[in-house]
Amino acid sequence: MKPLVACCLLLVFFSCGNEVKDQQLLKSDSLTVKNTVVKDQVQMIEPVEDTEILVLENNGITLTEIKAKNTKDISLSLATKTFKEGENKLSFEVKGITNYSLAVIENNYTVSHYQKNTFTKEFLYGNNVFLAFLTHPNGIAVKTNKALVLKNVLIDDEDLFGMHQPHLFYYLPKATSNNPILDFCLVNTTISAVENKVKVTINDSEFTIGKWAAFKIEGLQKTTNTIRIQLIDKAGNLIDGPFNDSGEREFVVARNL
Repeated sequence: MKPLVACCLLLVFFSCGNEVKDQQLLKSDSLTVKNTVVKDQVQMIEPVEDTEILVLENNGITLTEIKAKNTKDISLSLATKTFKEGENKLSFEVKGITNYSLAVIENNYTVSHYQKNTFTKEFLYGNNVFLAFLTHPNGIAVKTNKALVLKNVLIDDEDLFGMHQPHLFYYLPKATSNNPILDFCLVNTTISAVENKVKVTINDSEFTIGKWAAFKIEGLQKTTNTIRIQLIDKAGNLIDGPFNDSGEREFVVARNL
């Protein structure tokens, strides 16, 4: 598979010409504030802030929503404009937050964390897709419409990445953790009880999530566990895209960390 690299700019988009649709949005996981969508830009639909703590349980495993304050003034932008094959210096600009880390998901697989805004990344021939985003001190992704950057650095090859398709990026749980957390990033889609959703399979237990949030994972009886996340439509079908099925991944609960 050719290398990929992803960055996302968040924009809120809803049609207000249909009253029924507007009523559905009030019950969905996304903001109902109308913003202008810039043509040919990646869209991120910001989750609504509410007081409800979603709890899901299956076979003794519990997912409990973790609340995080997502100030709308927080923003991340990529200052680097030109790229080449080999090592590249990436420079980001951060506003509205002082206590953070910068996470980068490469090819929806490797996750790196940085405490500085300038670092080097190697890009290979082909498609290099990366998603860069800010995280809170507890490691949870900042979910605002300006705190993510999605980019495909194309090095002398055919563009194989659909920048404007719905995409699901796997972020957490870490490979090893004493308190595992589920977290993910969405691009060009929202999720809700009546629209697209994220299907999560932990060991043999399935959960359907219609709210973009991080979740504490509790009730695991095994040390080594498996997890798989998939972006599905309202009929339960997998949505086409290179990252919309994470495949089965392992994570270890290290209880003595």
